[in-house]
Amino acid sequence: MKKKSFLVIISILATLLFVVGSIQAGITQKTPTKNTTISYQFSQPTIDTTDQYTSIHLAEATGTRNIAGEPILPLVMRTIELPFGSTIKDISYQITTQPQTKVSLKITPAAQPVPFLTKQQPLTTSENTALYTNDALFPTTWFSTRLTAGLNKQNIQTSFLTIQINPVRYNPVQNIIQSLDSITLDITYEPPTHRAPSYTDTYDMIIICKDSYARLLQPLVTHKNTYGVQTKLIPVSDIYDGTFFPAQGRDKQEQIKYFIKNAKETWNITYVMLVGNYAQVPARYSNLETDTGGLYEELRFVSDLYYADVYNGNGSFASWDTDNDGLYAEWPYPEGHPQEDYVDMAPDVHLARLACMFKSEVRTMVDKIITYETTAAGSEWFNRMVVVGGDTFDKSIEGGTDYNEGEEATAQALTYMPGFTAIKLWTTLGNLSSETIQTEISKGCGFLYFCGHGSPKSWATHNNGDYKNWTGMYKNTMMKDLTNTGKYPILLVGGCHNSEFDTAPKNLLLGFLKEGFDYFEVNDTWFGSYYKYNYALECWSWVFVKVKGGAIASTGSSGFGGVNVGDYNHDEIADCVQGLDGWFECEFFRLYNQENITILGQTNDQVYNGYAQNFPIDTYRYDAKILQTHILLGDPSLKIGGYN
Repeated sequence: MKKKSFLVIISILATLLFVVGSIQAGITQKTPTKNTTISYQFSQPTIDTTDQYTSIHLAEATGTRNIAGEPILPLVMRTIELPFGSTIKDISYQITTQPQTKVSLKITPAAQPVPFLTKQQPLTTSENTALYTNDALFPTTWFSTRLTAGLNKQNIQTSFLTIQINPVRYNPVQNIIQSLDSITLDITYEPPTHRAPSYTDTYDMIIICKDSYARLLQPLVTHKNTYGVQTKLIPVSDIYDGTFFPAQGRDKQEQIKYFIKNAKETWNITYVMLVGNYAQVPARYSNLETDTGGLYEELRFVSDLYYADVYNGNGSFASWDTDNDGLYAEWPYPEGHPQEDYVDMAPDVHLARLACMFKSEVRTMVDKIITYETTAAGSEWFNRMVVVGGDTFDKSIEGGTDYNEGEEATAQALTYMPGFTAIKLWTTLGNLSSETIQTEISKGCGFLYFCGHGSPKSWATHNNGDYKNWTGMYKNTMMKDLTNTGKYPILLVGGCHNSEFDTAPKNLLLGFLKEGFDYFEVNDTWFGSYYKYNYALECWSWVFVKVKGGAIASTGSSGFGGVNVGDYNHDEIADCVQGLDGWFECEFFRLYNQENITILGQTNDQVYNGYAQNFPIDTYRYDAKILQTHILLGDPSLKIGGYN
């Protein structure tokens, strides 16, 4: 009897344990959803009318919708940080609207971005006919969202939910606007179910290099480790051979990108330095097109953002080839054609390249980085900032203004750097020449900002009203004579193709075989690819970095840049600093000096994040191209201003 009672008790206890265990298992497996709410209250829009068009302004706007040919309308952009890998389950909203308002004239269309100045500059302002003749409110919705993944300002891997609110919508046929009085968005999301990884080995940075450069880079690894940046050296053959992780990917570029992903998930890396030119550590090409068969044709361009953008917003691998056709970041021209590949564009690691072609360049860069980080702090020369600019575009395309775009952008950058001594080399001051550029850089400076026109071989600008002659022409061949050894600036350059690091002498032959004598042609609707992919041995921005003087790092465009001209949104601020290249470049200085982000790769990548969170990169190809063309040449872990 006692034995039977004992068995019954054991049976009951086992059942209870099973039930409790099942309940606990159910609790741990089920991930509760979470909610966040945002609300806005809006004032009445202000309507201003000129001789030809109407402008709409809104006090609460964070910017304007500025897509070529579309009505310029106020925008409110808001980004919410969510745990990495979160899934958006639902977004519900409630709105109240203000009475419809009649406008007497059509709303101003946005101007076409201008990369380059030719004798017959194309008309920059034209209405999108299909849109302006459509009897419906534009944009079609009150808001849209975009989920991306990247590093936030604390270097924490994050999912970013960016919300674009369109507080004013416009019917161009009826000439009325409909405005929000208020909007409340309720966002339901599911946090990730995976646990935080545990790391057996941890590193801050990996250096991926051509095999023969590894020995030469060892002193840099030692230096970085000494200053607390734990660094691991990875020859590219170790990636292809699967030395650390099984090699996966369709080609060498994808194998390298999967390696970066594995290193991030296994070693907890934050920084990636690529050491080798475009062939030695192979570059990926974006197929985002901004023209076909015309003046600004550029069917592909090199983009190292491919390597930095590891994850999509939901935590999946960012292949940049979502249709699996072997062409990456496809966005075929003309305007209105949708993207064929989804591209996240938010950096998940801070990545930069030393585009070394020869061992001598590796030695030079190792010495420059070590010297800079150990000697720059507290030096007088570091507190100098040299800016170089003039009149980038003719006032005939500005719609009634006459801004000197290069001077406007560099002046804006200086407003963010009040503690620095400003050296202005401007055409309006009459002091801009190749000689003054050489002299001021040779004195040493902490920052250097060129804003004008470029190519892989040179940079230059114009005097106001003179667009036949170049001013301040500064060529690759001049950089070897710089005498600022040990006094190296961070260089930012606004100009087309200055950072086209895949340029090579072979491009002269390949271009001629492809285009014939059109390769060298310049006319009203075309200039040949000689002016883009010309035969420089190495590009302007890299030569600036690799010489014994010059810069410690540079950032600029690998393709056509883009500049907004005039003041088409009529807010009495030059459009050239409110979007595209000008905003991107100036934001670097704001982040560094006002938000105290002092590690080069982190400062640079927060510019990327800020741009992606303030501009419609998924609907406007020029905004996407600004991100994809910008190349950081240098050490991503560089301590700006050196270590104390």
